[in-house]
Amino acid sequence: MKKMKYLLLASAALMLNGCFFAPQMRMSEPSDSSEYNGISVYFHSIDEGDFGTDVKAAPNGDTTANYGDLADLIVDSLPKLEYRIGPLDMVQVVVWEHPELTSPMGQYQPAGQKVTTDGKLFYPYAGELQAAGLTAQELRQEITKRLSDKILNDPQVDVRVSEYNSLKAVVSGEVKSPGFAFFSEAPMTIPMAIAEVGGFNQYADPANMQLRRGNKVYNINYLEAFQKDLPLDKILLKPDDQLYIPALSQTQRENRAYVMGEVQKVGLVDLVNGKVNLVEALSAAGGLQALNASSRSIYVIRNTSDKRIDVFNLNAKNAMALAMAERFDLNAHDIVYVDASGLATWNRFISLILPSVQTVYYGLLATHNAYVVKNDITK
Repeated sequence: MKKMKYLLLASAALMLNGCFFAPQMRMSEPSDSSEYNGISVYFHSIDEGDFGTDVKAAPNGDTTANYGDLADLIVDSLPKLEYRIGPLDMVQVVVWEHPELTSPMGQYQPAGQKVTTDGKLFYPYAGELQAAGLTAQELRQEITKRLSDKILNDPQVDVRVSEYNSLKAVVSGEVKSPGFAFFSEAPMTIPMAIAEVGGFNQYADPANMQLRRGNKVYNINYLEAFQKDLPLDKILLKPDDQLYIPALSQTQRENRAYVMGEVQKVGLVDLVNGKVNLVEALSAAGGLQALNASSRSIYVIRNTSDKRIDVFNLNAKNAMALAMAERFDLNAHDIVYVDASGLATWNRFISLILPSVQTVYYGLLATHNAYVVKNDITK
């Protein structure tokens, strides 16, 4: 009988020992600059103001360093441009006091002549001219010279571009009239390009605008830039740039963060107009579970790049740390994880092993009672 008792006790001990390996999710803080599966991991403290940004104060009052990648696009001042005629532009030539040259077709004369795809322009008595690459002033001088050599004495010629078609940027997505924004003498800025296509429509998400230039794509939060008075009017577009404004319904599916762990409601949090801060995300999840959550162990895990993971820790035991959390903006696909407190882990451990302990106890009790009854009978 003693062997049976020992066997049952050993079984109970094994059960208890095995419960330490029961499934449970706990956050193990990584050390800064460590590695995980070949990916560099960096650790930051939100309550100490470490938001993982590498932006430093720029010398000589240069504030463009605070614009991130957009600093590559911002100019100090708008240049004075000299437009050069290109293929498919419409050019209007006026010879004063000579309507037969200005409008040889009378009322059927269009408002100018179109430059051919190879850059040529034909004008009566001046012949075929290479217009592409010239300014309106240079073309005026050339026409004046040719007319003077052939039929007129000191002709008064005026040349202007009546329709700009050769240089353009593409504006697509949720705007009222998707299409081209054509370049003229005036510098083409982002607000001008948006105005050129009629502005945003009701489905647009200006907070997630994208500018593609060559092989690089710039993300622009138009609303935030407008609210913070960032110099959108100093971002010059270039010919062949592509400006894309996505639909809000599309970006809402992509612009989400995840809230997990010891919160009232695990789930997704939408980034409204491209942003949501950590306090808003926790509030949207119903806040922390008062009995189970560790307020010292709130984490934001961010896949910054293919080779980098940033882990941000908030110790909200100090209520003032929430002020820093309110300043910490989440990125799309960030993971907010609230770890369990030590007491919650212990309670769950106890609740997990309690059925096994009770089974062992009642088994031992039944065995003991059976042994007692058997001895009584034999006596």
